[in-house]
Amino acid sequence: MSSKEQKAFIFRQQRFAYPSSHAAKRIAQRTSMDSIELMSLIDNGACVNIGQHAGSYRRHLLFFSPKDTFFYVAIQDERNGEIITVLPPAYHRNLAWKISTEQCQMARKSYESYTEAIAAAQSKKNVAERYYTLRKKDFKSNNCVPLTTNSHTYRLSVEALYVGEYLTPKRKTLFKISMNYYIDDFEKSVKELLKDTILHAQIDHEIKNKLLFQDSIYELCFRQYKNTSVFYNVTLRSQYEAEIHAEQHYESQLKHMRNVLSTYSSSYLTLSAPICMKLPRLCWKPFLEKIY
Repeated sequence: MSSKEQKAFIFRQQRFAYPSSHAAKRIAQRTSMDSIELMSLIDNGACVNIGQHAGSYRRHLLFFSPKDTFFYVAIQDERNGEIITVLPPAYHRNLAWKISTEQCQMARKSYESYTEAIAAAQSKKNVAERYYTLRKKDFKSNNCVPLTTNSHTYRLSVEALYVGEYLTPKRKTLFKISMNYYIDDFEKSVKELLKDTILHAQIDHEIKNKLLFQDSIYELCFRQYKNTSVFYNVTLRSQYEAEIHAEQHYESQLKHMRNVLSTYSSSYLTLSAPICMKLPRLCWKPFLEKIY
């Protein structure tokens, strides 16, 4: 069904057609439709006007009943919308005129177009409702914070998340810093702060000062000092990559330590020996040769 045909059907909220008491009885007796369903069908043009008597305001509307798979004629007063009665084709032929096969086909086609228009309208409504629900959920999840012109001062704790000597995740506070912004949004404030190159140099300095291995750090955490539940993490590398770098670093340190300590070990002493113990050992052999 084309969009032009869909626009031809106007789904009215306030109905024009209404059944008389006689018509309501005939609808219940002769069809499986209820009165409201039939009034909606007539109001939305899902029927065919097959004519009216000369000088009369009563029009004869042929419609298709899907529940009965049959055709009926509703006689309506076009001045006030009142449905006077509902007739099957045989009754209509005796009281007025015969209904042609072409008119029945047109009535069925009108009903099919009507149902297609209803389905299209319902589909659009479902899409709109689903979009509204998703937008509502997205709005709640974003937890948007309004902008403000008031200045807020945050006392931040800058922490390093790194891999320790036993390849376990650890955390160490590097330093504390004050942050003053007019944007009442912690994440945006931290991102603005990170644009300062002096802060980068301070972070590098404190990492060296705390004797941390640079490549073992996988995240920097900027946390409010008073409200620790508010924080923002900056990812430097994956934790797995940091573990690999840390393992290589600690292995090289251990190897270097063993090389240094190897000069202080012998068959007599396996621990590092002080100078006072090493000097006598140097003259033990010559001293023994003189005795013997």
